[in-house]
Amino acid sequence: MFEDFYGTFATVSLTVTGLWMFVAQARFREWLADRDHFRRASALSVQLAFPGLMCMFALIDPVSKLLWRVSFGLTSAIAVCLVLTLHLRSAGRWARANMLGNLTGALLFACTGVVAVLPELVADLGIRMAPRRVEFVLFTLLLLDGIVVAWIMLFAEISSSPTRPRLFRRSPSVPGATTSPSGEEVTTPLAGVPTVPALTS
Repeated sequence: MFEDFYGTFATVSLTVTGLWMFVAQARFREWLADRDHFRRASALSVQLAFPGLMCMFALIDPVSKLLWRVSFGLTSAIAVCLVLTLHLRSAGRWARANMLGNLTGALLFACTGVVAVLPELVADLGIRMAPRRVEFVLFTLLLLDGIVVAWIMLFAEISSSPTRPRLFRRSPSVPGATTSPSGEEVTTPLAGVPTVPALTS
């Protein structure tokens, strides 16, 4: 039973991650121009990919409780650190819906790690489910939350900066030409090359 779920969810999670990477590649230049938006996209990639990664670890030996507890606990801790670090390093304030979605993802990862490290806590809280079944629910909520955040980010506005990054500044196409602050090419005479006067009718 556990093997069937882990295999199915790993496929779904990594497929959704691949689709998100395709979208990010299509808007790479636009999103990289805004470092905060790039951090939000990176946090979402963690949220989509790490549940599938945990399922892949569990598939190594689906009946091993030690492997499940160590891999899920460690991977969840890394995911929480990455999501919170990307959030705290942002210079600007994230959109409210985007911030709520990412913090919800961090909380779900934390719950996944706690259930893996302390599975007896599930029974102590009066939850009549096996600890792994509880994590199945958490994984489903993680994927749903990630899809919602991805949908929000697709239509999020990119903050415009007064200058474009040097990485994407168009280089002059004419030898001896320079780029003016407005982005127009200004041609200057090359040294040692005589200039030809313009013909007038």
